Amino acid sequence: MLVRLLLSSLLLISLPVVAAPWLVASDEAFPPYAYIDPITKQPAGMDTEIVRAIMDTMEQPYEIKLYPWERVKKMLEFKQVDMAYQFAGTPERAAQYHLVGPIRHGITILMARRDSAISYQSLEDLMPYTVGTVFGYSYTEAFDKAPLKKDSGATNPQQLMQKLIAHRVDVVIGDKAQLLYLARELGVERDVRTVGKPLAEVPRYVGFPKDEQAKASLFAEGLEKSRRDGTLEKILNKWQ
Repeated sequence: MLVRLLLSSLLLISLPVVAAPWLVASDEAFPPYAYIDPITKQPAGMDTEIVRAIMDTMEQPYEIKLYPWERVKKMLEFKQVDMAYQFAGTPERAAQYHLVGPIRHGITILMARRDSAISYQSLEDLMPYTVGTVFGYSYTEAFDKAPLKKDSGATNPQQLMQKLIAHRVDVVIGDKAQLLYLARELGVERDVRTVGKPLAEVPRYVGFPKDEQAKASLFAEGLEKSRRDGTLEKILNKWQ
């Protein structure tokens, strides 16, 4: 009996230690960066591919699931997931989470209906108008703090674009590639236009709970390796 126990103990000691999979979350309705593929029903998008590539480089087991954005933020806050993406690099987000990155950059723009007379040089020019935003999203520090008439009734970017076309808001703010993508998807590309100059180039980050420095450091190493070997560039070129 004793011999059998010793052999069992030696066998357990010799087994390789398998790392527990990280639980990763993102927005379910943030195309073309993160969304659920309508055919495969699996997480897809540019940022999803970037995160998958980095995790594969790290040889870290993981599982990606997509949820409404407000839920994603709460899950990360209460440590129900190990990490989440993609956060704007704003002071507010940096205060809430440990941000790693950026994994890419986006351009924040304003978009209006083509037949509108709205112009933009500074945020003050938007004072007469209702600006559509997505509830829970951060854009730029200046815009987030500006005392404008903001309508945050949209829960995702698709609803935001629909509100613009339906004349429920005068202008919307968002990521340039995303707004153009949605306009094409909705067949209204000729009915909208960008307004003025871009507001900002916004870095996008992966977020970890504040006390998860070790995991954040591991991901940062994987990100840097993926950047050096050209993996990130290939993904960005594919989508752009």
